[in-house]
Amino acid sequence: MKIKLLIIAGVCILTTACQNQKNDSQTSIESSKSENHFDLPDSLSTRRISFVLNLKKSVAENTWSDFGAKNNEGTLIYFNEDRAEVFFPDSSVINKLHNSKKYSDNYWLSGRTDSIPYHMEVMISFNEKDSSELFFKNPVEQYSSVEEIGKYIPSVESTEMWSTMVIHEMFHHYQYNNKNYRKYANSVIGILPFDSRNLVALCQEDEQFLTLIQNENKILMKAISEGNKDNRDSLITSFLGQREKRITKYGSEHPHLEQVENYYVIQEGSARYIEYRSMFILKSYFNNTDAPTILNDPKFKSFSEFEEIDLENSAFNYLVYAGPTDYHYTIGFNIMRLLDELKIEYKEDLLNNPEKGLHQYLEDYINTLPDNS
Repeated sequence: MKIKLLIIAGVCILTTACQNQKNDSQTSIESSKSENHFDLPDSLSTRRISFVLNLKKSVAENTWSDFGAKNNEGTLIYFNEDRAEVFFPDSSVINKLHNSKKYSDNYWLSGRTDSIPYHMEVMISFNEKDSSELFFKNPVEQYSSVEEIGKYIPSVESTEMWSTMVIHEMFHHYQYNNKNYRKYANSVIGILPFDSRNLVALCQEDEQFLTLIQNENKILMKAISEGNKDNRDSLITSFLGQREKRITKYGSEHPHLEQVENYYVIQEGSARYIEYRSMFILKSYFNNTDAPTILNDPKFKSFSEFEEIDLENSAFNYLVYAGPTDYHYTIGFNIMRLLDELKIEYKEDLLNNPEKGLHQYLEDYINTLPDNS
């Protein structure tokens, strides 16, 4: 399978999930303390991208410090009507652009680089057949404009909500910038005859499989909200036991199930986690006179959607519902929230050791308890 499908498949799932929820100056976006370090033209698109890059910085400071090590993760393409606006291209991307114009090292303008009407993904391929592609051995973020996204996901009505989707994809780019993670994706996961589409097919074709997944997710949700330590530990043990039974039941027919599921639980669960944490940054901006703004953006709603972030609310509950097309997003997201409740540090190791499943961090915790020593 082509590695680029690792992310493209995830984009289809994200789209489905999101359907359930919900004076022009370059410096105008940076209210108060934000800074712009890039040589970009003055346009609505660059103000939007700059807004997201500043959001990335804030999310990193509050949630995942290494995610902020770079001002940007690399090449990103913003599709806007008949144009492709290419931000931060490296030499590999520049050499493959056609009919393009250079504004600065940080920004090139080109005609649309493909005919696909909808983009919200990171693409990468290690297949030699894709050697002419911009994303050959090189992760590239691709986003449709806020206006174009709204045509496909009507619930995404604001630049702010769009920005949380972009942050999700930027985190995928960050994942692939990790050498260990990229090597594992290429040399291990990418060569297996089983991928995320098979996970979706299992859920769609076997109702019992999906029911088991949803029961595991319910246990995780209870453990996250449980205030009693002993009860919480019991719930974690129950989750691990139920998960092991499911893997054993289906593993004989699908021997790569556990390995592939573990990979996507990390990949999509952590990106959804970052997406969720970005919402709290936006919440902190609501009614804050020092908050950044995007001037002359008709899709900017002053953060009103994030006044209250309630996972039981229809605008946000897609994050915690284990659906047939995106259960790995949800399971990973909830395991990470539970690890946070347990005050278990996992972020430094997660991408450096991608062969270790997220659930194994819970197993390590359980094994440290007195009754399990």
